[in-house]
Amino acid sequence: MQRVIRYGLSILITLSLCGCVSYTETESICKKTEEGILLHIDGSYAGYPHSVLRHAVLQSVACPTRETELQAFHAIAAPPPHMRVSIKRPAGQGRLGLLSVTLFSQGRFVIGERMALTSFSRTQSPSSIKGDINLATVNLWNDLASRITHNKPIIP
Repeated sequence: MQRVIRYGLSILITLSLCGCVSYTETESICKKTEEGILLHIDGSYAGYPHSVLRHAVLQSVACPTRETELQAFHAIAAPPPHMRVSIKRPAGQGRLGLLSVTLFSQGRFVIGERMALTSFSRTQSPSSIKGDINLATVNLWNDLASRITHNKPIIP
């Protein structure tokens, strides 16, 4: 009986945790820039469906546009780089959330940005974090472009 309780409980815990794992899917973005970027979106936003979070991210990710940003992007563009946007916002009014944007090229880390979600997002739907996502990706491209202007390697 103890075995059933011990192993049954561990199986139950494992299955319940599997339900909390976030869904991830690959999208192609910034298609006008070289071959584009493969975007991975993961995380959760206060119990909203992943499709709502995905829609907010796809509408707000910034692509490289300035000359130095495009130069830096060109250095990592083949094969297409991967960008991971991860959002964690627990359920409950007033709970803080976190946003992380990471860029990988040729299987190596290139650059990342991490920031807390603004206070406006604490009580709103995932569409309220579009500005946060845009700011994080704009900062990522600016930081990557500054490597060009300071003659630093694009991939550390």
